Amino acid sequence: MQEIRLARPVITSAQIFFGAFVLACGVAAALIGSFPLAASIVTIFLFAGIHNLMEFRYFIARMPLRWGRSRLYYSVGIGGVVGLAAVYLTLYFASGNWLWGSEGWLMFTASWNTAFVLWLAALFYLRGKQRPRSDWSWAFPAALALAALAWLIPQYWSLALVYIHPFIAMWFLERQLRRTKPEWLRAYHFSLAAIPFFLIVIWLAFASEPNLSEETNLFWRIAQHAGSGILPGISSHVLVATHVFLESIHYFVWILLIPLIDRRAIPWRFNEIPLFSRNGGFPRMVIAATAVTIVIALGLWAGFTIDYTTTRDVYFAFAIAHVLAEFPFLIKML
Repeated sequence: MQEIRLARPVITSAQIFFGAFVLACGVAAALIGSFPLAASIVTIFLFAGIHNLMEFRYFIARMPLRWGRSRLYYSVGIGGVVGLAAVYLTLYFASGNWLWGSEGWLMFTASWNTAFVLWLAALFYLRGKQRPRSDWSWAFPAALALAALAWLIPQYWSLALVYIHPFIAMWFLERQLRRTKPEWLRAYHFSLAAIPFFLIVIWLAFASEPNLSEETNLFWRIAQHAGSGILPGISSHVLVATHVFLESIHYFVWILLIPLIDRRAIPWRFNEIPLFSRNGGFPRMVIAATAVTIVIALGLWAGFTIDYTTTRDVYFAFAIAHVLAEFPFLIKML
């Protein structure tokens, strides 16, 4: 009799992506949940600088040589990044000045948040005007509603931004997959659905843990950044673990996944950068800017080695610039 052989199931690249993503999240959740303070210190030391370099590399590759009808959009986008970052840094470094009372600090913080959401609304509106039969003027009433929250609950608003920021990278990845790897999109959506599962596991497994030690200034700052001062009823162990877990995915997306699916984001492929490779471009400027970002990344590693706490504070102050820079490029992809 002729032997009947069953066809072997074919494992697709999308399935491999899903399995690797979920496995990485599982390992990260276990390690970070068990050692949240150590994980926070190590992940920022290893990945903070390099992920900023990769973000810069991605953004510069997406900047068109000629702005054309997007001139107003990019002008508002870049102007907002520079202006809001400058005001933020002024507020941040002046916060210890005796001239600033608590009421004045809260007022100026809420004012900055209001300017921030109105800037986002302007970007959404301008992007909507570029799309046929689209009206995104709804962005302004939505921004005003968010601004009202920024005035009513400023502390919770700021904390929400800390936890929302990692999801921006995941949104970037989703938009990029639609362009370059649409066959992975469904697997990626299932991967995203696994993130709440691991967060629930972290909360259930470590909710009964006591608050983390705040015996050093560094430990105190890590706990405060995760919201322990705003949410005192929740164990700081869980808060720090949650924040580090989400930030780790954020780093993972920028450093590994986006270059994996977009060849223009591969660091050494300068010919994929319009500002570098096309006639009328600015190759020297691109090389100089890339060199500066490399020096900054190396400088962060050196600074973390010499004085981790101070370098961490300085890094998170200036990181507002890269957070703001994400929005014009993300909204442009919608």
